[in-house]
Amino acid sequence: MDFVGVEGEPDQEIETFTLRQSVDGELTWELVAELAFVWDDTHQAVAARPTVNFYENGEHRAVLTAGEGTINLLTNDMETREGVVVVSDDGATLKTEVLGWDNRRQRLFTNLVVTYETGGTVLTGSGFESDSDLTDWKIRHPRGTVSPEELGGEVF
Repeated sequence: MDFVGVEGEPDQEIETFTLRQSVDGELTWELVAELAFVWDDTHQAVAARPTVNFYENGEHRAVLTAGEGTINLLTNDMETREGVVVVSDDGATLKTEVLGWDNRRQRLFTNLVVTYETGGTVLTGSGFESDSDLTDWKIRHPRGTVSPEELGGEVF
């Protein structure tokens, strides 16, 4: 496994790695990976095929999957890579190759090409920022198609 963003050999190898964060007793997200490597001195973990479930007020809101992810174990900031997909429980989908998680701000972000789909709308852009359930989002340099229903129109 290629360890992106970390140097040296890992101190630990953990099968069925789980990391959870809660605020005031409420679960905000949970990361599960079949395998993780941990570097004690830099407080970094690299997770293989992570799945991150996001919650709000105790309710599941979205799921992120990726080929690999690096987690800062002090801040819980993350960078996920390789076929990153986020699907909200409301049906919105985000796809990109690298997606970060700013834990303090509770925001997903990337400067790379993204595809965002919801309803009949499909947008691509070269940067994206959003909350974890893809409802409060910004896309840079958007282009794409919007369904007439989304604009309040109709097809004839």
